[in-house]
Amino acid sequence: MKGVKSIIQVLLNVAIVIALSFGLYHFIFNVWLDSYTNHNEFVEVPDLSKMNITDATAKLEELGLTYEVDSSRFDPNTKPFAIMDFYPAAESRVKEGRRIFIKSNPKTYRPVELPDLVGKSKRLAFTQLEISGLKIGKIIYEPDLAKDAVLKILYNGKIVKAGEQLPRFATVDLVLGRGMLSGVRMPNLVNLTLTEAKKSIKDNFFEIGQIKFIGASHDTINARVVYQFPFATDTYDQGQPIDIWLSTEPRDKIRTQLKELDVQYKNFGEDTISGSQYRDIITQKAEQQIKDMQQQQQQNNPTTEQPKPTEAPKAPEEVIIE
Repeated sequence: MKGVKSIIQVLLNVAIVIALSFGLYHFIFNVWLDSYTNHNEFVEVPDLSKMNITDATAKLEELGLTYEVDSSRFDPNTKPFAIMDFYPAAESRVKEGRRIFIKSNPKTYRPVELPDLVGKSKRLAFTQLEISGLKIGKIIYEPDLAKDAVLKILYNGKIVKAGEQLPRFATVDLVLGRGMLSGVRMPNLVNLTLTEAKKSIKDNFFEIGQIKFIGASHDTINARVVYQFPFATDTYDQGQPIDIWLSTEPRDKIRTQLKELDVQYKNFGEDTISGSQYRDIITQKAEQQIKDMQQQQQQNNPTTEQPKPTEAPKAPEEVIIE
């Protein structure tokens, strides 16, 4: 009898465990889970197509829905901040807390980054600006050895550097090198200080050559330019060097040294003459030589037909002495 009672007791215990398990399962999956997940409770997605982004997000928050907004691309044919598309569609039934994906039109185009153009060719700069969505305004040329290379970029008159953000379709001006000019008249550097002379040389797009001193003093502060080569009013190619001589002595005390420089650089023992005067002298001498030859031929052959006059030789075009 005791064995039968024990078996019955075990079966009762098992039945109780099964009943409790079934009850717990029913409570979790049919009562508590439905309550926790709002089972059979849905929210209808409103029609956002006629709203702006502010009203649309406020409506979604009111319904307990979350959202994600994409406003990366601007459509000029759509009003700013208008809703262009959304998902899930209007009247869809979704759970509370569901994320709604919205595509809206921004206020304007996103700014673009200025590409690195300094030192690039004009053609490459034009291409990169077009790709970046920027327009080209003025083309400004400045003296520089790098012909047609980009020296700087201007926006609203101010220099902008690579990486700066500009409005899309903004107009920028390009400053390009025009190369150095030939035959530019030299500035007069005599009586300038060293600092003034250097500035004048750079302002005229020449290079600073040798700096020499006349006299014992090498004072670069008080000394003045007493001689230069090439000379003032000479024509010279930009980018070429200019040599200057400095001295703290009055010109009458260094007259001998200046004369020696004239002999070396002007090839005249006395004061120099201008290039046009020099060409006139050469032409006059050539014409006189022709006349003398004609007279001598007439004296030697009085009955011979006079030879046709010979054209005077032209002065060499490359000789320019001023």
